[in-house]
Amino acid sequence: MSHAPRPTADRFIHIGAPKCGSTALQSWLDINRATLAAQGVHYVSEGAHWIAPAKALVGVSDRVSGKPVPMREWERLVAAVRKATPDSGSTARAIISSEWYAGASDEAVERAVRDLDGSRMRVLLFVRPLSSTLVSAWQQALKLGGKQSLHEWLTTIFDEPTSPTAERAWGKHRYDLIAARWAKRIGADRVSIVVLDPTNPENLFRTVEEIAGVAPGSASAAPNRTNQSLSPFESDVLLALNKEFYARGGTLRGYRQGILRTFDGYVNSVRGGTPEKMRLPQPWEPRVAALNEEIASGIEGSGVQVIGDLALFRTSAPQGGLVTETPDRAVHVSSAARMIYSLLVTTGIAQPSQPLAGFGPQRERTSAAVRRALAMIRNALSRRTRRG
Repeated sequence: MSHAPRPTADRFIHIGAPKCGSTALQSWLDINRATLAAQGVHYVSEGAHWIAPAKALVGVSDRVSGKPVPMREWERLVAAVRKATPDSGSTARAIISSEWYAGASDEAVERAVRDLDGSRMRVLLFVRPLSSTLVSAWQQALKLGGKQSLHEWLTTIFDEPTSPTAERAWGKHRYDLIAARWAKRIGADRVSIVVLDPTNPENLFRTVEEIAGVAPGSASAAPNRTNQSLSPFESDVLLALNKEFYARGGTLRGYRQGILRTFDGYVNSVRGGTPEKMRLPQPWEPRVAALNEEIASGIEGSGVQVIGDLALFRTSAPQGGLVTETPDRAVHVSSAARMIYSLLVTTGIAQPSQPLAGFGPQRERTSAAVRRALAMIRNALSRRTRRG
């Protein structure tokens, strides 16, 4: 176990990993922006998560339109970082954050290091055991329109390594390879892997304070948004909904305009209580544990700095042996009602009196509803013309 270093860089890039506290960290950075800036640390982001530059660098298309994100978005971020930290001799520091950077190719990493000046950078990668992150990754795939059960999805990523599904998953969850990719271009001494402690979630924020040179505990405002996982019941509902949606002629674009935003809003603003935690199926535990060990060994051999205890990564509790109380019917009824209400918000039928995180601005929801209505009118007119 090692401690966070004194700052030897003035440009920090947090690259994920996905399902490892990124949403909470970004919300924390955003809500404590003024406090951090008063100590010379500038969170370079438009809103809590400036996602477009990361997608442009990595080469990921917009999830709704399907169009590539133009590279000028990355160039805008680079310009903002340079403006915040114009002189390497000053005390100003800049932080950028997106879990999308975890999936950067060799070429994308090389460009990031070149544009941001690798001699001034430190790369931060937060990790949790795969027994936790893989279940969450599958749920994220459901939110994006997936139709595979958890068992089917795990079978695909483990037994079909060249499939697009597997390549997407391991591109973001082989933490040893991600760290090695950045270390190769920036130097292992400038890459820090932070092993998250599930018993102390606040330590994520305190670690960033220490790395960036902020007074301990001074950025004390709690994040107002986290990307919580779905319960087993919610996952089952979403899987069944996805299958029904596509079976009845739904499109991926339509899905991501409506259902994706519905569940984002539901999880962040409408769902009540603490959801039942979904566990990794017991038959998969040995394979996942073996891969955890392989990744931990790779991290140790890479020469990067490890903050925290890799034993927490290696020795995750057996999921199948954990017993949780079965939710009663009232919990499921409440969840279903809140899901339906979330759909009403997305479609514009319900108008919340206060903005709700996850749904997007009212203007965007209204525009999307108008586009859907126009599309239905065009389709109806087209059918009438064909009949005539």
